[in-house]
Amino acid sequence: MEIFWLNKDPNIPLIRGRSLHRKINAALVHIQARMKTNLVWGYPRHLMIDLVNTCGLKCPICAQGRGEIPRKPAKIEESLFKSIIDRLGPYLVTLTLTNWGEPLHHPQAIAFIRYARRHKSMYIGFSTNLQMLPPDLDALLQSGIDEIGCSIDGATENTYRKYRIGGDFNRAMNNMKRLVNRKRELNLNAPRIRWQVLLNRYTENELTDIQHMAGEIGVDSVVFVPIYVDIARMFTASAMERFERDREWLPRDEGLSWYNYHTGTFKKPPAVCGKLWDSMVIHPDGSVSPCCAVIDPKDDFGIWRNGRDFWKIWNGDNYRAARRLMAGNDSDIDGIVCRRCVQNGVVIY
Repeated sequence: MEIFWLNKDPNIPLIRGRSLHRKINAALVHIQARMKTNLVWGYPRHLMIDLVNTCGLKCPICAQGRGEIPRKPAKIEESLFKSIIDRLGPYLVTLTLTNWGEPLHHPQAIAFIRYARRHKSMYIGFSTNLQMLPPDLDALLQSGIDEIGCSIDGATENTYRKYRIGGDFNRAMNNMKRLVNRKRELNLNAPRIRWQVLLNRYTENELTDIQHMAGEIGVDSVVFVPIYVDIARMFTASAMERFERDREWLPRDEGLSWYNYHTGTFKKPPAVCGKLWDSMVIHPDGSVSPCCAVIDPKDDFGIWRNGRDFWKIWNGDNYRAARRLMAGNDSDIDGIVCRRCVQNGVVIY
């Protein structure tokens, strides 16, 4: 069993294969990112598609749980999903089928995974609160999914229910065990079953217990994830304002956090946002955002209706302006969400 601490090393290897399309595209995108070009003649390497933007839980520092995401509830339509995969699939390294919602709430989730799996080299995964599993568990496990992240914050019901408000600890644990046991019975190498744990004020006291329980259950890995504070105001409030709003949830041990507790800022903010050259986030209605933290539709970079829209968005005014900003040429840029990201100390350059 592997243990990953994202506060120490944020990189988990998510490599499945190396197709020729992917290798050529990766080299092209890497060169243009190093040169900080505002036009990118390559495709995103990482894609996040939110199949459903509703969750059902009321987690107290999650923008969705707080009801702070000003998007209409939606589920992605089959034609839209297929157009995205048809256009980007050959070039993707990773495909994540979660952002703010619970992917298993989509009735076609398994069919979508199977469709995406036609592209053999991409790594496909999603996170779930495990309040439900599909009736046909074998179909999920044999769909071609590479990873299922099980979001269960705590080793005990008392700790779990402090954050996962509306969730049932025993149901989540039993469903994770069902995934592990049935995968073993089917003699499958994939998907990898990861127990994902937010590092907060309460879970920090149960980290040893979680690792012990994970070993007994037989999950493939445990991933300890530091929390982000006040994501809803990431682009509208200062670092200290956001930090103060949610600091009661941060671990007492500062070593388990992204943040400097004296300044409220990230300990190591990225100097350049590489997402603008190699990543894309698509919401259930087709709206495109530069990163998963963009929750307001007014900050979107475009809308995907069919595959012909890709280049109009990827090299459209918003993406090009954001890349110029990260390249240090921001004299003609105003109002774009990435500028506010820099101004509020999330990214520096």
